[in-house]
Amino acid sequence: MRVYFAILLTSALCLGALKKRSLSATGVLAAAFVGLTTASNDNLLFTTVLLAFFISSSLWTKYQARQKMRLDPKFTTASQRDWKQVLCNGGIGSVISLVYQYYFDGRRPEDLSIAERRLMTVLIWAYIGFYACCTADTWASEIGTLSSDWPVLITTWKTVPPGTNGGISKLGLMSSFAGGATIGLAADIALWAQYFYAFRSGALPRIPYVTVGSLLGTLGSVIDSLLGATVQASFLVDKRAVSDLTAAELQKRKDIKVISGSKILSNNMVNVVSSACTTAAAVGLIALLM
Repeated sequence: MRVYFAILLTSALCLGALKKRSLSATGVLAAAFVGLTTASNDNLLFTTVLLAFFISSSLWTKYQARQKMRLDPKFTTASQRDWKQVLCNGGIGSVISLVYQYYFDGRRPEDLSIAERRLMTVLIWAYIGFYACCTADTWASEIGTLSSDWPVLITTWKTVPPGTNGGISKLGLMSSFAGGATIGLAADIALWAQYFYAFRSGALPRIPYVTVGSLLGTLGSVIDSLLGATVQASFLVDKRAVSDLTAAELQKRKDIKVISGSKILSNNMVNVVSSACTTAAAVGLIALLM
């Protein structure tokens, strides 16, 4: 039954995203992989968290689209996520979901040993940490861009144009906190709805994941900004901040100025590294607490 549910839900989301142009054709294929590996999990947390990330990110991407287009002429194309962006924002989560299914598919928390319950908790923290980072970064980018105040570079605290990698603002940081909290809240609702008696009996620890998500989301966003300001180059082109320019584009125009960073990692790679670091931080934190 879960397989049919996973296929139905993934198909509906992919078709909806394709119709709304939130995903490209390759993005849909990658999203199908992420959706199937996640929605087939019998722990509702995994699907609920994925939906919270996907739906909220899609809504904020479309929010104030005209104003974003004035700030970034490539916004219409950028709002369509391709397979690289989808896997960068879902690949690690899919792996965690598959590992969880391997160990705990069809098993109740009450029937697990203490060591197995700890492993279950670690995987849950890792999953929340990953999507808290992805959601916080997306919310900060999509909402923070609309701030009336120009951002400051996280490494120098100097004012930089909107869209500069590593640029942070009060609105962006608050958005990161809210995005992570949304993931944590989604996890809390799913876990308590499915495992209410396990929490009551003490088989699962009562952890306020809304707090965990907000803290990990903010941490992930800060890590992403630090990477963006150092190992990802931002350029000033026609008074706008632009990144991920090709070597041919850099040689073609002589009026391009470097705002910050070095051309080492692409935006997709920065997302992968920051989300992986946040996932590792989540695992390390819960390991210390247990």
